[in-house]
Amino acid sequence: MLVCGDRTVSRAELTALADGRAARLAACGIGQGDLVGLCLPNGCEWVVTYLALARLQACCVPLNAASAVAEIVHVVRDCGMRALFVSADRAEALEERCADQVLLCPDGTVPRNRRAPERGSRQAAPAGAACLAYTSGTTGSPKGVVQTWRAVRAGGSNLAGRLRLGPRDRVVTALPLAHTYGTNVMNAALGSGAGLILLERFDVATMLERSARHAATVMAGVPTMYRRLLAHPDGRMPRSLRCGLSAGQCAGEDLAMAWEERTGAPYVEGWGMTELGGMATLAAPELPGRHGTAGTALPGVRLRVVTSQAPEHEVPGVRLRAAASDGVVPAGEPGELQVHGPIVTPGYWNSPRQTAAAIGADGWLRTGDVGVITHDGRVRIVDRIKDVVLCGGYSVFPAELERAIRGHPAVRDVAVAGLPDPILGEIPCAWVVPEPGSVPTSEEIIGHCRTLLATHKLPRRVVLVTGLPVTANGKVDRRALTSTTSGRQSACP
Repeated sequence: MLVCGDRTVSRAELTALADGRAARLAACGIGQGDLVGLCLPNGCEWVVTYLALARLQACCVPLNAASAVAEIVHVVRDCGMRALFVSADRAEALEERCADQVLLCPDGTVPRNRRAPERGSRQAAPAGAACLAYTSGTTGSPKGVVQTWRAVRAGGSNLAGRLRLGPRDRVVTALPLAHTYGTNVMNAALGSGAGLILLERFDVATMLERSARHAATVMAGVPTMYRRLLAHPDGRMPRSLRCGLSAGQCAGEDLAMAWEERTGAPYVEGWGMTELGGMATLAAPELPGRHGTAGTALPGVRLRVVTSQAPEHEVPGVRLRAAASDGVVPAGEPGELQVHGPIVTPGYWNSPRQTAAAIGADGWLRTGDVGVITHDGRVRIVDRIKDVVLCGGYSVFPAELERAIRGHPAVRDVAVAGLPDPILGEIPCAWVVPEPGSVPTSEEIIGHCRTLLATHKLPRRVVLVTGLPVTANGKVDRRALTSTTSGRQSACP
């Protein structure tokens, strides 16, 4: 069962819809290995199209429906996709800039005056690729992460198995399906025979109403969603809930305890990233002392913690002890968390250098997260080596935001880092060095970024400064920025 708004689709109907769409796409010339973009909001059309592409063994390129036109165009041109599913309003804006691609209506039809895709006219995805998921890199340019069918299927079955999902369950979520976490939850629910109650976007009142109406048993979200649910004056949770699933950010024991006190249902956390086909770790609902941890490794996943090799990867306040000859640190000691197994990406799209930097010859993925693995296998995320800002469950990469802000004529230099926020966890703050004689406002900076980036990537705070702090090797010291909030400040509306 799939519930989208007021529409309920049975499992048999969903199968028929996916089969029909696959047949229409095949008639248009789309088949195995073709790259097809999916830039639609959460809803039935997204799910049906995803399943149809899977039937054709085509490679789905998911794009957030809120992405700016410039972001969509970059992905389209970078991977050379053959076709792109978009809403009518986005199609009009993309018409000229995506002239080599076929823009498809949400129902899979080709609009009038548009040609059908030519077989073999575009690049082919790597063998076995299910998705090409774009994530911003530390250099600021979005890069495509290849997710294999093996990884995606393992991710879904692992999540369903740890949560013991079955036909009697109803999973409610507002997670964007264009993100790996959202797709992972969808695959786990549909693959286990559970019902999926899908919201187009998160809204407290709607989440509570749909959960109660459909007797949801599992809720999936990020800590920000759970905080807002608990803060709602009439936030009565349905008694049918047996589990709250959380990932994207570390929740903190206070949130977990507050959720369990309100609902009586376990709050379980997991950890993963785009470079994985799903979660790598998850706490079982019955695991004692699970709060404050990301659980234990899921089946087929191997984890290890090694010493950080680069000086800039050292984390203040975290002492990385000397390791064994293979670099692995003792249990209970912090180091860089690495992952091995079928869920790990084979690499980045057309980026052998970035692939080699992230994945060793032995197949271990360098995650960029500082973690601890206890003697009993529990994982705790201590800090991040990478400069990513986790805002409301979304990853905001400073380099990408900095590149956008530098394009403003009144900006000489800029640096972005995260500041703590009680609701969102972190917010991206931009420290801007203006050009001489210029005094840009936060509205000007944010308005400029709005034409280039999705809404969740915009700076939430702008601070005008005369210079940026740097480390001994001349790099911007992002950690020092967070204690340098003096200067002219304005908040994002």
